[in-house]
Amino acid sequence: MAQGLCPGGREVELFNEYYFRPLRERAGVPEDFINSWSIDGLSAGGGKGGTLMARLDNFIVKELSKGDHQTLLRITESFSEHLRTGKSLLSPIFLHFRDKATKRTFFAMRNCVGQGPFKALYDLKGCADDKTLEKDGIVIPAVHKRIWNVAMWSSCCWSSARRRYHRGKVEARKAQLFVTSTQKDSVLEALRRDVSYLAGQRLMDYSLLVAIKDLKDEGTIGLPSGQPFIRQTKDGPVAVHIAIIDFLQRWTMGKRVARAIKVFEKNKATIPPRAYAARFAVHFTQQVVAVEEEFADFKVNGLMALSPKGPEEPLPDFHLEKAEEPLTFHPVPVESVARLEEPRVNSLREDNKTAEINNIEAISRALEGWNCT
Repeated sequence: MAQGLCPGGREVELFNEYYFRPLRERAGVPEDFINSWSIDGLSAGGGKGGTLMARLDNFIVKELSKGDHQTLLRITESFSEHLRTGKSLLSPIFLHFRDKATKRTFFAMRNCVGQGPFKALYDLKGCADDKTLEKDGIVIPAVHKRIWNVAMWSSCCWSSARRRYHRGKVEARKAQLFVTSTQKDSVLEALRRDVSYLAGQRLMDYSLLVAIKDLKDEGTIGLPSGQPFIRQTKDGPVAVHIAIIDFLQRWTMGKRVARAIKVFEKNKATIPPRAYAARFAVHFTQQVVAVEEEFADFKVNGLMALSPKGPEEPLPDFHLEKAEEPLTFHPVPVESVARLEEPRVNSLREDNKTAEINNIEAISRALEGWNCT
C-alpha cells in the first residue's frame, strides 16, 4: 500500500494502483485524501439501487456492487488512458479498494459539484429518467410511480411529495445549460468523446450531473478541484458544475430483460450502449445553449480533464488485478456521434419539442445495428 494511504484507518486491498496512483499524482490528490473516511458514515445515495456513499468535501467514497466492481476492474486501463489523453467530463476515479474485514468493495472519486446549498441540482440522462435532486437549497426526495402501487396510477391520488418530485422531473427534462459559444464547442467535444468511449466499453445508464450555485455571497473560494463554469447574471455570479457520473453499468442480459419489461415506456433509459450514447449526445447538443459574450463572464474552463503535463514518467510496478472476463474495447468513432444533427424544433408549439426529442428513439433504433444488441 502507498505510504500515507489508509482509507478510514482500515486494512484494505488496493486494485490497479498501477493506473490510479498516476491519476492522483496528476490531479494533485494527496495520498491521505480519504483517511478520515468512516465505513460507518455511509448513507444511501438516492439512486434507484440504493448505493451507499460517503461525502468528504472534495471527494466521495461509494460502495460497489459485484457487477460494478468487475466493470471497474475491466475498464481501469482504458479509463486512465482516456482521462490522461484529452478533455473529459467523466468524474475522475482515484482509488479502488476492498475492505478486508467486511469484504466490501469501494471506489473514491472527485466530488465534482462541491457542497450545497444549490440553486438547482440535476441528474440528467436525456430521457424520461431526468430528475431534479435539489431546488433552491431544498432536497427533493424521489417518490417513484410504480406499476404495483395502484394509488400512483392517477395523478389525483398523488401525495404532495410525489407532486413535488414530478414537477422536478418536468423541470429537469427542460433544463438548459448556458455557456459561451466557445465553451459550448469545448463541452460538446468532450461529451462526444466521452460517450464514444463509454459506448465502446458497452456502458450505458450514465448521467450528466449538473449543479448550479449562487456565488454572490461567498465568491469562488472553496470550490472543488475541476473548477466550474462561472458566469455573471443580473443577480450576481453563478457557478455551473458539469460531470458525467454513474458510468459503470454494462449492457447485460438483465438490462435486455428490463428493456423488454418496459416495452410500453416512452423515452426510457434502458437501451443499448451505442443508442444511449447517440441520444445522450443529441439531447445535450440541444440543451447546452450558447449566450452572447457580452452577457457572460466565464473565468474557468470547467472540464474535468486530466490533461498531460509533459513526457510520461514510467508507471510504478504494481500487481494488476484482472477482471473475470478479458478486456474487449471497440471504440466508437467520435465522428459517428458528432455528425448527428439537432432535430428541428417548431417554436410555435412546445409540444413539438418533446415530440422531436422522443423521435431520437428512431435514431437509437437505427444505431442499434452497431453490434450492440
